[in-house]
Amino acid sequence: IKNALDSTVTVTNEGTKTVESGNKISLKTAAAFSEVTKAFNNVVLNNQQISLTAQQQAVAIQQVVDAMNSLNLSAKETASGITQTKVGAQQLNDAAQSLNSIV
Repeated sequence: IKNALDSTVTVTNEGTKTVESGNKISLKTAAAFSEVTKAFNNVVLNNQQISLTAQQQAVAIQQVVDAMNSLNLSAKETASGITQTKVGAQQLNDAAQSLNSIV
């Protein structure tokens, strides 16, 4: 009976050590998964920030394109105004020459 009892105590002690070792391994594994989760969340956050930055850049580029189109339209209108001024000046010149020839 003593041998059986000693054997049971030994097996129980070894089982306890095995459980404690398994518990330590489980805690380390949980900590590792926690770090992986944090790293993954950081990657997701960084990707969201990159996406937001890209969207903001796209909006800014569109604003630049709109401004350039507006400048282009203004330049065309200015050129048209200059052409009209040239025609008007030529007509005034012709009228002045006509008046000169009459006088």
